[in-house]
Amino acid sequence: MDNSKLLLPRFFRYIGIVFTLAGIVFTIIRFGYGIKPDFLETRVFVVYAAYLQTSEFRFITNNISEEICGITLLLGLFFLAFSRFRNETEAIWALRTKSFIYSLYTHSAMLLFCLIFIYGWGFLILMTANLFLFLSIYTIWFYILFFRSRYGANE
Repeated sequence: MDNSKLLLPRFFRYIGIVFTLAGIVFTIIRFGYGIKPDFLETRVFVVYAAYLQTSEFRFITNNISEEICGITLLLGLFFLAFSRFRNETEAIWALRTKSFIYSLYTHSAMLLFCLIFIYGWGFLILMTANLFLFLSIYTIWFYILFFRSRYGANE
C-alpha cells in the first residue's frame, strides 16, 4: 500500500502554515491581551453550554473569538502534520511513524507531570491547551527528525 495516499495533498502544507501562524496571532490577541471584538458577538447553536445557566440544544449569544482561535490553530496544525511532501518516500514515512511514537512518549510524560504537579485553574488551562498539544509535539518531532536526516546529523 502506498502510505502517502493516507496524507493530504501537498498544498495543504502552505494552508497549514498560514492557519497555524494566524491561530497563534489570534490566540495571543485574544488571551494575551484579553481582546474580545464586539463584532464577533453572535448567536450560535449549542448542544450544551453552562455559564450562569445551562442551555441545551438551543441558540445563545456568544463571542466566538475563542472558537476562531481554536479552529484556526487546530486546522493549521492538522494540515501541517498530515500533508505530504513532494517526494513522499518510505524513509519519510518511517520518520512520520517515529515522530508519532516520540510524540506519544512526550505528550504522556507532560500529561503525567501536569496531573501530579498542577492544580486548579492552571490545570484547566493546560487541559484546554492539550487540545493542540499532541499535534504541536508531533510536528516539532517530525521536523527535527526530518532536518536531521536531510542534513546528515546523526541521532
